Amino acid sequence: MKKVLFAFLILFSFQLTYAQRSLPDSNKRAYNIFNPTPRDKMRGMQTDRPDVTESPFSVDAGHFQMEGDAYRLTLNNSYGIRTREYYYNVANMKVGLINSIDLQLVVPFYLYETIKFIDGQNETRHTGLNGFTMRLKKNVWGNDKGRTALAIMPFVNIQTGKDVEDRRLEGGVVVPFSAELTETWSFGTQAQIAFLRNDKRKYATEILNSLTFGKALSGSSSAFIESHYTYNFDLKNFECFLNGGFVYSFSENFKLDLGLNYGLTKGSDRTYFIGYSFRL
Repeated sequence: MKKVLFAFLILFSFQLTYAQRSLPDSNKRAYNIFNPTPRDKMRGMQTDRPDVTESPFSVDAGHFQMEGDAYRLTLNNSYGIRTREYYYNVANMKVGLINSIDLQLVVPFYLYETIKFIDGQNETRHTGLNGFTMRLKKNVWGNDKGRTALAIMPFVNIQTGKDVEDRRLEGGVVVPFSAELTETWSFGTQAQIAFLRNDKRKYATEILNSLTFGKALSGSSSAFIESHYTYNFDLKNFECFLNGGFVYSFSENFKLDLGLNYGLTKGSDRTYFIGYSFRL
């Protein structure tokens, strides 16, 4: 575990040093949440969805952006248990603090879950909310110029269940990177480390890595294909997924998307979603 953390810190330090040496200072540093970036100087809207790989681009200073799953269905049939999770409006609300930093609040507005033994003898149901996530994204380079971009995004997940044992604080950090390969092809990757509470109320380490390729199909539509995996060191559990989806832009400030995350390993979820993104 110590070796993983040490390697992660060395990699980030190298990337940060490279960014500081390779690009000049931005000419948009004067703008902040109280002095918004003028419309004619805003960059194109970039979103963290619909793929698992986050975007390294931050929201322009003083502007609000909202991204979310209008509907998300997660299915799992394994180990004699059938689980169905229905999410409605899982929203990621963002505000640009300065040109290179935005603050994000992720809230699932409604969740309905059913857990049923395949033999049909027992069934439980859960509804409502039990937590939210706060994230702070810092673009290291590439927000406004260049063909590559990188960011670092620490996050805190706060669970607020009714029972004391369900209340917990988790966190971690995400490092997303993207590159323009051609005029129509893009590439993204992400390294993530998270510290999650286990059943023994101790913290376990989980990593996530992803690769994604995007393709512009027309001036208003695009598609992506992606693979990502997670590994939990405490449970020694490895899961691998193949993902894909489409995005349609109705305007420069409003998009709709749909897609799936398909688990390839035993016990992994299958997820289908329809989502939206807009900014003000």
